[in-house]
Amino acid sequence: MRASRVFRLLVRIFISFLMVTATLVSLLGGLSAVMILSNQDNFGIDTDNAEFNLEVNNSTLAIENVNFSLPFNITNTGYFDLENLQLEIQLGLNYSQIDGGGPGVNETRVVKILERTQNFGDIPKGLTGNFTFFGDNNSFLHTNFPDPLTDIDWTRSPALEFYANFTISLDYSVGMHSISITVINIKVSEFP
Repeated sequence: MRASRVFRLLVRIFISFLMVTATLVSLLGGLSAVMILSNQDNFGIDTDNAEFNLEVNNSTLAIENVNFSLPFNITNTGYFDLENLQLEIQLGLNYSQIDGGGPGVNETRVVKILERTQNFGDIPKGLTGNFTFFGDNNSFLHTNFPDPLTDIDWTRSPALEFYANFTISLDYSVGMHSISITVINIKVSEFP
């Protein structure tokens, strides 16, 4: 056999090996995704233990400090590590604006007060990652908060309601798959 034929044969064997390996990793990645996503206990966003701290000045009703924490967990029941786990939260404030639809007419408004993405790293296969997302005072969009003296109808109960959109994204199967899951309009808190 000539050297060129031997070289072509080795290249074909190597390419076939790469194709079989990539196909196997993709199949196991897809099967793992089904295993992880088919059990809702594998993803837990603990809205019951979410803390939303809002400090309001009693005389001016101005918001002086605000922070938010949300515990969540993810169980990796698949064949590969979950890599580059990120959680993005968009937090909206729902309130009734005084004279929002004209004099004497209140109108319900929703404004975005927080949009933050936090990276939590990797979760090895077979383990559960317990994390806490945190948004401090500097993370909030203070310019979007309504004026507490002139904009908010404090007779409505609750006067302020906080809703969140959650986007969990991660890489899987040695970086061959990227998954992003979004859950929208989950009520996380209210004031007072």
